[in-house]
Amino acid sequence: MSECKKFQDLVAKWGNDTFGVGVQTKYGVMAHFVKEVCEFHLSHSPDEAADCFLLLLQHAHECGYDLFEEAQKKHQVNLGRKWGKPDKDGCIEHIRKQNERK
Repeated sequence: MSECKKFQDLVAKWGNDTFGVGVQTKYGVMAHFVKEVCEFHLSHSPDEAADCFLLLLQHAHECGYDLFEEAQKKHQVNLGRKWGKPDKDGCIEHIRKQNERK
């Protein structure tokens, strides 16, 4: 088991021990994540970034996947993509193929 997966499991155990097994659903974790992302967006604080990361780890646990493993796979996909220009907000998205959904 990777160190990243061990940390994900440690975070999930803390959540279950603190809030109760089954109390945190994937939907509740994501609702909390959205609030934390808004706080992070306003502050750019490392502390708020960590909150977002911890909630993503908890969500991954609730859904049964290894977040680090999925991030590695997605990074490989992104390496093969072509990227557009920044929009008015500075967001840069990949160029979609004609039949690809957003």
